[in-house]
Amino acid sequence: MERPIRVAIIGCGWAGTRHAQAWKECRAEIRWAVDLDQRRTAAVAALQKGIRTTTNYRQALEDPEVDAVDICLPHALHAPVAVEAAQAGKHILVEKPLASSLAEADQMIEAAEQAGVVLMVAENVRFNPLFHRIRELLVDGAIGRPALIQMTREDYLVRSFLEERRWFLDAEAAAGGIMMSGGIHDFETMRMLIGEIESVQALRARQRFLEMEGDDTSIALVRFRDGTIGTLVESFVMKSLMSAAGAGARLLRIDGDLGSLSVHDGCTIHLFSEREDLLPRGELREHHLYVPPADTFLLEIEHFCQSIRTGREPITSGRSQRRPLEAVLAAYRSMETGQPVRLSTP
Repeated sequence: MERPIRVAIIGCGWAGTRHAQAWKECRAEIRWAVDLDQRRTAAVAALQKGIRTTTNYRQALEDPEVDAVDICLPHALHAPVAVEAAQAGKHILVEKPLASSLAEADQMIEAAEQAGVVLMVAENVRFNPLFHRIRELLVDGAIGRPALIQMTREDYLVRSFLEERRWFLDAEAAAGGIMMSGGIHDFETMRMLIGEIESVQALRARQRFLEMEGDDTSIALVRFRDGTIGTLVESFVMKSLMSAAGAGARLLRIDGDLGSLSVHDGCTIHLFSEREDLLPRGELREHHLYVPPADTFLLEIEHFCQSIRTGREPITSGRSQRRPLEAVLAAYRSMETGQPVRLSTP
């Protein structure tokens, strides 16, 4: 029987706590809980016997019993802590985004490769069964060749969010605003479903949340290398009953030359297609395909553990997740210049 992987969780806020629950379910040994707020480390330490707590992450890096670190810090701190972790010989799981800049991302990738450790981004959309089912439908040609993809992220910025993640109001700590925190997910979803992105053009709306330095609403027009186009709407000010209650809303629609598919509730795919085998008795109809929700935090951490044990590159490796980071940074550059920005060739 393999011994459990021993991990240090660096950052015990909202994401770190969710990760800690998943580590526990994976039967890993959480060896350290690290945070400046001792109430947060105490909450994580209560999940498992023997968890040490500290406000100094270097204590965890110096522990020879630690196999891996799970970095759940403000975005601007991802790179410096990850580089130190690699130099200490620890495998690295880091919350999205990979880093605040491409230069920092490259430092992290190089440090991990030189140390021979796994570097994986905790990009949970890549482990969502819903998106895998959509990808299967697209590959199967259920709607023909995609022409347009539209994604909207509606998150009303409720007070509890501000209280739990005050650092997010600081544009430097957060490396931007909602285009970074939400757009990083959605650019990666688009890449997963459609393919590589060729260019991005973006606009930032007039600021509503004055406490927040980064963008609270922004949009991007995306052109893919295969000719598909897309729109991305990221907003903390779109109000509905769902978002005001704190649940948020995620809307996805993809149109092709044979039909369309859309998702409104996060678990049901609404598929319309003129393909002959999808027209029962030749009648037009909409198919409703339910995909049970899954714990994507657990799935991503299980994948990370497998990558450590097998040595195989994770699907959300540092090199892979450099691509959505490049798209987000291109969106911010476009907001400043008013011009579309081309991405590098993969």
